[in-house]
Parts: sequence; structure tokens; C-alpha cells
Amino acid sequence: ELKVFNTDDKPFEFTAALHTYIEVLGIELAKVKGLKGLTYLDKSADPTKPEKKTETRDEITFSGYCDSVYLNAPEHVELDVGTGAAVAIDSTGWEDAVVWNPWTTMEACYKEFVCVENVKFGTPATVKPGEFWSATANFNVQDST
Repeated sequence: ELKVFNTDDKPFEFTAALHTYIEVLGIELAKVKGLKGLTYLDKSADPTKPEKKTETRDEITFSGYCDSVYLNAPEHVELDVGTGAAVAIDSTGWEDAVVWNPWTTMEACYKEFVCVENVKFGTPATVKPGEFWSATANFNVQDST
């Protein structure tokens, strides 16, 4: 659980992300499930001017650099790590998700991990004086479906 407290006398806004590097057997075997139908910002070509798209794939696979922000993501997303197991990511309060793999910009290690990150990005959190914002993320290994 992440909590952000406002001890000031005025409200403030922020965005946040949990940067999770999850080991996979091989990048060519990794698959992210649970994001089909969502609007996402494809930051791969130009992170300062992301292209807005709709995810049409049942499973997101990797064949090049990937940096996408999925808006209004569900509370449950899975990463099939290629071993017959998946990491189930269950969250509350984050609202969005990032799927990232650096591909050859990190030549030494890109084949070994995928980031599926819980983020508060599309709409910043606002915390009033004396209040707090919180979000949770739970990661569990399960058989891939």
C-alpha cells in the first residue's frame, strides 16, 4: 500500500507509479493479459507526443520497444512469464497501467523482464489538507490461463 499524506494547509496534485521489473523466461514468451479494449497512449515513437490508440489484442506480446500507458485499467492484469506461470497484479486506486520493455536500448537485459506498472497518470490525484490518497498493489504467482 502506498499512502500520500497532505500535512500542508493547501491541496496539491501529483502522479505516481510503481516501477515493477518482472522477470520473464524470454521476452518472446511474455504476454500481458487484461487490457483489451482500453484506450492507451503509445509513447514508443515520441514520448512527448504519444499517439492515442485502442488496444485490440487479447494478449500484448513484444517484438520491439514498448512504452504504453493504458488509461482506466482494470484492477486485475496478468503477465504470463513464459514458464507456465503468470504474475497476477491486483490493485486499487491506481486507475492506469504502463506496459514497458526497453528492447535494445538496454541490450544487456531487455530479454529478461517486462514492466507492468500500476500508475496514477491520466488524472492526477488531488489531496486536500489533512487528508491522504492511497493505492494498493498485490502480486501473486499463479498458473497461466
